Amino acid sequence: MKARRLIALIAVLFLFSCLPKKPEIPGTEVPAGPFVQALERQRQAFTGLKALASVEVVTRGKKRFFDTVGIVLDAQRRLRVEAFGPLGQSLIALVWDGKEVLLRMQDNDRVMRPGQAGIEKLLGMSVEAKDLCAIFSGTITEITRPLDSRAFCTQKNACVIELPEGDTERRIRVLLSSGGPAPSVRIADQELYRSNTLVYRTRYERMQEVSHILVPRTIVIENPEKRVMITIEYTETDVNENVADDVFTLSDQGAEVK
Repeated sequence: MKARRLIALIAVLFLFSCLPKKPEIPGTEVPAGPFVQALERQRQAFTGLKALASVEVVTRGKKRFFDTVGIVLDAQRRLRVEAFGPLGQSLIALVWDGKEVLLRMQDNDRVMRPGQAGIEKLLGMSVEAKDLCAIFSGTITEITRPLDSRAFCTQKNACVIELPEGDTERRIRVLLSSGGPAPSVRIADQELYRSNTLVYRTRYERMQEVSHILVPRTIVIENPEKRVMITIEYTETDVNENVADDVFTLSDQGAEVK
């Protein structure tokens, strides 16, 4: 009996040793406060987005490409993503109205309420709706535990800010454009870990300034474990414009974003 218990204990310890570990953050630890404040200023300065994009989704080697996708954000409160066909018909529409996720597919005009599973169905990975707003806007979600944050910098003007929250941890890599007590930062990429496991990684490329707000033209989201990579290329972008409330509704009739 003791031998069986010992074997079982060894097996459990072996399984835990095989779990993926978060990589160590290189660089020298520095005060995180100025970076946290700079990231929060960016988040608060962004109030909305209306954009057209092309989207490529690669899942386990299989590609899907959408030439025209409308993306509308109300800060990090509401969201609409809609893919259109060559004749302007709605192929897929996903809406988060701040409370629930609504989904309508081309092969079924009925509006479904799949919750978080609706986002996972489209992306092939689990991403919270509020996180998706932050990803699309090139910002971060609200920092709920700023005093627990840490920052590490290298000599190449690049820093990583570690933001713990419950059983999750975000790592935001920023590039510095100026020094001083209130540095100006540009988010280069961010990672979300849950219990030491990478949930997703996001990279931002080809930054541009729109209405005095810095937004990415290319966004790459990936989950290596599930072999999912999503590439979003913005073709038209309007920032901080008013968005009508009815954009964040979804009907069985197939209303489209104008």
